[in-house]
Amino acid sequence: MAGWDWLTKPQTPYNRRFVRNVVIKSVLLFIALNLCYALTNPLPFLSRITLYNSVLPGRDRLPYSENPASDYNISVQRLEGMFASIKLSQTPKADDEYRVFFLGDSSVWGWLLEEDETLSACINRGNYRMPDGRRLVVYNLGYPVTNVLKDSMLLEESLQYQPDLVVWFLTLAGFYIQDQLKHQVVQNNADLARDLIERYSLALDVNRLPDDPNLWERSIISQRRELADLLRHQVYGVAWLATGYDHRNPKFHEQRVENLLPGDDLLGMPRIEGGWTEDLLSFDVMLAGMDIAQNHDLPVLVVNEPIFRTSGFNNENRYNDYYPKWAYDSYRDLLASIAQRENWHYTDLWDAAPNDQFTNTGLHLTPAATCEFAHKVVPYIMAMTEQP
Repeated sequence: MAGWDWLTKPQTPYNRRFVRNVVIKSVLLFIALNLCYALTNPLPFLSRITLYNSVLPGRDRLPYSENPASDYNISVQRLEGMFASIKLSQTPKADDEYRVFFLGDSSVWGWLLEEDETLSACINRGNYRMPDGRRLVVYNLGYPVTNVLKDSMLLEESLQYQPDLVVWFLTLAGFYIQDQLKHQVVQNNADLARDLIERYSLALDVNRLPDDPNLWERSIISQRRELADLLRHQVYGVAWLATGYDHRNPKFHEQRVENLLPGDDLLGMPRIEGGWTEDLLSFDVMLAGMDIAQNHDLPVLVVNEPIFRTSGFNNENRYNDYYPKWAYDSYRDLLASIAQRENWHYTDLWDAAPNDQFTNTGLHLTPAATCEFAHKVVPYIMAMTEQP
């Protein structure tokens, strides 16, 4: 083919010198490209480039997966990429929309639930209208697992999308100090976590976060995993669109634990005489999140979410395998006290779900119970427009 004669029939035959020059130029070009990439650090920008909300529809919940091949989903590392793939990022706020963001853990995200069975989906199907006539539209910003630092980071990232209200679902496990810096969202967005911790002088050791990446760690070679994940996330979107699966729920899963082991320890920690005090849990992190919202005139409804209360063995000492009674009761008292002191909009719905409707843990509900609980939250949302 004449068009390729320059390659297949060169005027000067290929020799070792020619090959050497090609290799040297290729290596130099590769080094220059990596250096340019490292100096500009474009990963946060590249994370926002997506096929979702253009070629593909936006997803209903933040990308999370433990088995990408079967879930047609992947856990995107940067917050920018997480938000870029959901409907919220390309949905202009209508004049008649009352926009609500749900923050929380896997029970809010929808573990063992399909996309249309989550708290937010149930409320959106109800076609609710606020007292002023605006449509109640809820967006799911829940993300596994329980962690108030992760929630605060998601809250701050979400401010650019014009929320009218945030509903923050909480449980005791989200306040454990030793777990705050372990969450993958925190680890993968260490720059944002470090900024939040230092800005509010939080009682967390920033030295446990990954160091700021050096020049080599910002190169294409070092960030090839993150770049590959971004590409895979786009590819999985095609399979997700064809199948409707954004998370493949197992056919069989462990049931909640009814009969509990003796004792009233919490994760191996003995009983704290007198119960929790504010400095023993990460309430400073939550206070920071609430301050971020307040600085943007954003109201927050704080909800203590339902838990399973066993009637089986050792029920006199424990509510479930997560919580001994002394720990959970003192947490509830402390949360209520802080909410009153800070003048938060707070409601305690810890027992708002029937015991027989919990699935694999003391926090996850069946689809029917999830919707029932969602509709119980709606009146509290409605009341927010009537409160100062």
